Formats: sequence, C-alpha cells, structure tokens
Amino acid sequence: MPKTEKKRAENRLSMPIFVPIVSDKGGIGKSLLAKAMAEWLRLRNLPCGVVEVDTTGQSLKGLTDDVVSIAIDQRAARRDPASVWRALTPLYLSVERTSQAGGMTIVEFGANEATRGALWAAMTDLQEELDQLGTSTLILTPYTCQAEAMRRGVQSATAFMEALPQARLMLVENERDGRICDLHPSSEAAAVSRNLIGPLAAKAATISMPAIEADSWAPFEAANIRLMDAVMMPVREIMSLTGLPLPEAKIVRGDVAAWCDSMFKAFDEFIDAAGSQDD
Repeated sequence: MPKTEKKRAENRLSMPIFVPIVSDKGGIGKSLLAKAMAEWLRLRNLPCGVVEVDTTGQSLKGLTDDVVSIAIDQRAARRDPASVWRALTPLYLSVERTSQAGGMTIVEFGANEATRGALWAAMTDLQEELDQLGTSTLILTPYTCQAEAMRRGVQSATAFMEALPQARLMLVENERDGRICDLHPSSEAAAVSRNLIGPLAAKAATISMPAIEADSWAPFEAANIRLMDAVMMPVREIMSLTGLPLPEAKIVRGDVAAWCDSMFKAFDEFIDAAGSQDD
C-alpha cells in the first residue's frame, strides 16, 4: 500500500461513532448531509441512530420510523431553562444504544440549537461517557459561501470542539450557492473564509458537498423519498412523480446518483465502515 494511502487508512475513524451535525445557521444543508450519511450507513448494513434537535423536529422524518425527534419548546425553555437539558436526555440514550450495537449516531442540531447542544455536552461531561462507550466523535459543520453561514458555522464547531476535546472535525463546504474559491478576494465572505474558515480548516478534515444540478433532488425530497430510493426508482415512477418526460426523468435520477457517489466517496476517506474500536 502506498504511504499516503496507508496514512489515510490509519487516520480513518472506526465504529462506533457519534456524529453531531452543527451550525446555528439554518438552510445550509445540515439535513441533506444527515440524509447522505444515513444512506451511506444503510448501504453498508451498519446500525444507524438518527436524532434531530429542532423547534419542529420534522426535517429527517423520512429516513426511518426510528428517528428521535426532540422539539425544543422555546417558551418553556425561557420559563424553565432546565427543561432543555431534560429534553436532550433521549439524545444520549440513542448514542448509548447505537454505540453498543457498533454503529453510528447522527444528530442534526437545527438553527440556533447547536450552541445549546454544545453547552449540554459540556454540562453532562459527554466526552467521558463517549470514552466509556468506546465511541469516537466526528463533528460535521456545513457552510455555504455566505459570510454569515461561515461565521456561525465556525462558532458552532468551536463550541462543540471545546465541549468534546477528543472529537475530530470535518468542515463541509456546501457549493449550492457557489464555491468559496470563486469569491472576489476583497469581498466580505472571502475575508471571513480567510480569517475564520482557514485557521479552523488547518486542524480539520475538509470536504465539498456539490450542488445537485438543476434542483434534481427537490421533487424527491418533497415526496419524502430517501436518496438511494430515488436512485433506484424506475424511470416511469419518476416521470409520474415529477411530470417530466422520460429523458429528463433519467437526468434527474442521474444527478442524484452522481451526488450520492461523490458524498459516499468523501465519507469513505475518513470513516472505516469495516473496522471497529475493538479490532
């Protein structure tokens, strides 16, 4: 095995793994990233626990009937702040259950919930519990080329890294609105990238999340269809779902398939699906 490939293989995380997907900015691809990782696990027949922490708790409902949805009641939180910490207890129970099964727990923190989640992790000394479970942590922080998305992503990632000091961090550049490398050097977003993303990226793994061409994923998502189910769907069913003619129905299916292939290859670079912490 070439030296570079050997080093990469040695650096990959083994199951069980806790994966918080964090950013206090909404609409930057956290749910899509969670769905992609769940599908990656599904293809490998690995145990997968899914938790969503949000005010609505609905973004991941199509993945499985076993999604743990924690809808934070903001009014109750103002009256009784401790109610938030009690509400997050099912998150730990899911991590414990999935870790004992040798799988991965994916937790999506909705807009404005990541900082609260990091505080909960620190207050409960979650790192100690993860160590006892033999569970590694991979923090995923997606962001777009917008300055505010980068700022809030860095803020959330930093808070979780402080709460979980043994965690690995993966920054995910969502190219939906364009690529950071194409920003004008004098723009505010480019400056934020240099001053905030750059230093954090120096000590993190980085991947790109390409845009799905021409909103090809949108009709499947609206119908609550899973990514790989869309890829495997007969073209006639896609035509019925979307109203597209046959050639265009094949194109949208191909777009979703190509996007999944890109994301799965990125996950393969950093996660050892075959290994375990006991190996």
